[in-house]
Amino acid sequence: MAPPSSFRRTASRALVLSAVFAVPAGLLTFLYPPAVENTVWGYPFDVGLLSAVSAALVLAHLLKALGFIGLSGLDGAGAVTRGAMGVAALGFVVLAVCEAISVTLAGVPMDSPAAVNLNNGYGAGSMMEALPSILGGIFIARKKLLPGFDRWSVLLSGVFMVFVVTPALLTGRGAPAYLALTAWSLFYVWIGRALGRVVDG
Repeated sequence: MAPPSSFRRTASRALVLSAVFAVPAGLLTFLYPPAVENTVWGYPFDVGLLSAVSAALVLAHLLKALGFIGLSGLDGAGAVTRGAMGVAALGFVVLAVCEAISVTLAGVPMDSPAAVNLNNGYGAGSMMEALPSILGGIFIARKKLLPGFDRWSVLLSGVFMVFVVTPALLTGRGAPAYLALTAWSLFYVWIGRALGRVVDG
């Protein structure tokens, strides 16, 4: 059963709002003068600012999860699209949990088992949202469930995570990774506005 239009309207706004939290967090990470060594968790922030940034990203990921639940109710969405959007939403929840745990590791060496495990959690959450976004996005585009060029938005958000953000992160913590993550956050403004146009007719 598809979510009611009122919920999908809320979901569209949640997707747009996610960028209000995620984009400043990403830009701050890029611009902030390092307060700790780049060999410890939390770089470049001290524990106080890390807590604030992590809280903002927890909210951003949960808002994206809500938004993708709304996408699962697009008119004409089949079982594959609904399932893919549901799994992607779960991926965002995993990322939110990782952000919440992140604060507890402030100052821990990056090569410690706890930090390695958390990094693996981020990787799993990222793929849990990106790969279903690609799969579901293909069906959204083919069936034109979102209007015009917007039908490509979900697919491209997943492609961007896999082929731009992930390689940037693998090069280490630095400008390419931070800017790629910030740019990725803007896809959800696009997706949210597209969903809103569908709901509003």
